[in-house]
Amino acid sequence: MLHKRELPDSEFEDLNKVYRIKRKLLYWLLRTPPTEPISKKNLEDLFGKKLASWFWRRIRQPSERTQFGQALDTLAAKALSANTEAKQLASAIRHDAQFHKKWHSPGFELKFPGTFTEWIDPLKAVAEPFYDWLASEIGFAKDVFGLTGDNMSRSKIMQLYRSQSRRICGYCDGPLGEIGTKADANDCDHFFPKSKWPHLAIHPANLFATCMGCNETWKLDNAPMGNADEAGIRGTYHPSLLPGSSLISVDAKQSPKHPMRVSIEIRDEEVPTRAKTLVETLDLEARWSNDVNEEMDGKGVSVFVAKAFQLKSRGQSPDEAEIGELLDGSISWARENIGKEERSIRQAAALQYQKDCHLAQIIQELL
Repeated sequence: MLHKRELPDSEFEDLNKVYRIKRKLLYWLLRTPPTEPISKKNLEDLFGKKLASWFWRRIRQPSERTQFGQALDTLAAKALSANTEAKQLASAIRHDAQFHKKWHSPGFELKFPGTFTEWIDPLKAVAEPFYDWLASEIGFAKDVFGLTGDNMSRSKIMQLYRSQSRRICGYCDGPLGEIGTKADANDCDHFFPKSKWPHLAIHPANLFATCMGCNETWKLDNAPMGNADEAGIRGTYHPSLLPGSSLISVDAKQSPKHPMRVSIEIRDEEVPTRAKTLVETLDLEARWSNDVNEEMDGKGVSVFVAKAFQLKSRGQSPDEAEIGELLDGSISWARENIGKEERSIRQAAALQYQKDCHLAQIIQELL
């Protein structure tokens, strides 16, 4: 949520094509549900033969219905029994699908789940499998879904984000991780968790690459925007619609528990709740403080500063002016490389603190 991350236009539109097909299926089941078990003819009338055949292999005849096929029949039956509410839900889904275009519009908020909490489970059973198919080896086939690029898959999306990110996690500013032979180093996060907003599970503005820690340890199914009402949306950053790195201020201060350790503080002067939400969702202040303090030698001098000076001085005796210039240069470098080099935000804050509060000690340590 700190650094801007977005799919290239061509891949965004290809994934959006798949998402619109998913939405079309949901819209049909909710607004004009079939009175009989879903047939292949229903699907051909809705999608055409090629796409209908793809869906039919995942539904099958009533006598051998798959779990996905049963989910479609269940949602259709519920829509028949509560037709007015089902049509309202269909409109809510269509409305929510525009969140990436309406994010900055005053008064905008998501309408699902809202009053439709009884629909979450039957909707989830139909909507979530689309993400499972995206995550499969093949993903969504180019010829079946009419894509302009190659097959659309989760792996492809994560690779695109990785090449864009310079191996930096867009959520925490730390390393994205190394690629191994068995698994991707980066993880896929649903900004709107699919457990609560299953209709957005493959929305192209809802999938982002994060480090494993951010997704599996801290964010999990947490929703930083709360219930996605107007206050929640206004009070959070979004990786492509409102990244936080240019909006926050980060300071390192003396830790109240130890005079030679630092405590990181993150603020947003314009909308304070945004920084608070970021910190609470990802535990960033504690993570950044701990990381910075691990780079201290126990006396308040940054290992980074000492190593950098050693490289610059080449064994010569330092003077105070050179040490000050080194710190200034390091601070400027960190700030200029925010989003380009990992940990730059916290490093800039820590170095500024050391210059302001421990310059004399640093000089003494290095002389």
